[in-house]
Amino acid sequence: MAGLKTFDAFPKTDDQHIKKSKKVGLTSILTYFFLLLITWTEFGNFFGGYIDQQYIINNDKLQDQVHELVHINLDIYIKLPCKWLDVNSRDITGDHTFVSNYLTFEDMPFFIPYGSKLNILHDIVTPNIDQILGEAIPAEFREKLDTIIPLDENGKPLYELDGCHVFGQIPVNRVQGELQFTAKGYGYMNWERTPYELINFDHVINEFSFGNFFPYIDNPLDNTAKINLDDPVTSWIYDTSVVPSYYRKLGAEVDTFQYSVSQYSYNGTSLQKMTSSTSVPGIFFKYDFEALSLVLTDHRISFFQFLIRLVAILSFVVYTAAWLFRLLDKVLIITMGPKWSLRYQPAAQSQPLLD
Repeated sequence: MAGLKTFDAFPKTDDQHIKKSKKVGLTSILTYFFLLLITWTEFGNFFGGYIDQQYIINNDKLQDQVHELVHINLDIYIKLPCKWLDVNSRDITGDHTFVSNYLTFEDMPFFIPYGSKLNILHDIVTPNIDQILGEAIPAEFREKLDTIIPLDENGKPLYELDGCHVFGQIPVNRVQGELQFTAKGYGYMNWERTPYELINFDHVINEFSFGNFFPYIDNPLDNTAKINLDDPVTSWIYDTSVVPSYYRKLGAEVDTFQYSVSQYSYNGTSLQKMTSSTSVPGIFFKYDFEALSLVLTDHRISFFQFLIRLVAILSFVVYTAAWLFRLLDKVLIITMGPKWSLRYQPAAQSQPLLD
């Protein structure tokens, strides 16, 4: 009977008769590493936020848009003396403005700055919200400088002022319209008429944008140049489609405009066969404001919501990993035997259970 007192129908294996598998430590390390990686990623997402991009239809009536002014920011070199240059704007409402009064004209020797794209346009690249906020530094155009031509020892000018530097902000109605650079006496009546041999509308666009003046934001037409050596009497036409864009992040707000552009030109022979408003030599910027507005907002959840989210994700990962570990261990034992168990394996030398 004394032997029966030590009998156990469900015998347990003492700890000294078993040893844990080294695989358990490895899987634990991998699990902890994976949890740490998830935590690091979630913290990055919390501080970085997420971008919400929306397109909003502008429901304003045309009458309201007519009374809403938008500025065109312009900085351009034209190979035509300032005295022969005429600048006007027209829109679909019939509003005609002599915008030369808003611009500054400086005589200059025409040249193409280093780095300008010659006879090609920049690739259209949509900037991200951080790039816009970093480059949205407002500025104003400078005042006109007095042009002093240096003379040589014989009293003759060292260079010829054959170009014109035009820059400034032009207010236009927020409707479809056109900004026109023409020679005096061509396109509009004028008591002066530009000599035909002087007409040359080769040009360099340093800045062309809409809205507030942010000179550090790149636009499709910035730093581009157009030259026609075969026929300087050319009509250069830019057709732009303008989209209002709004950027919001951490209390910072930037309201600006993005645009896409297509460009084409007509030489003197082609102009003689045309009857449209661009049938004279010049530079023409057509603009059309789209009914859609682009809104980019950087959102982020509260820290309390972040903690709840993080705990829920980590708990789910631990729970899932534990069940997968048990399932894999069971499959290995059934298919390959107990010695392949991920959790335990028999000791190399075991002691008898019953002395």
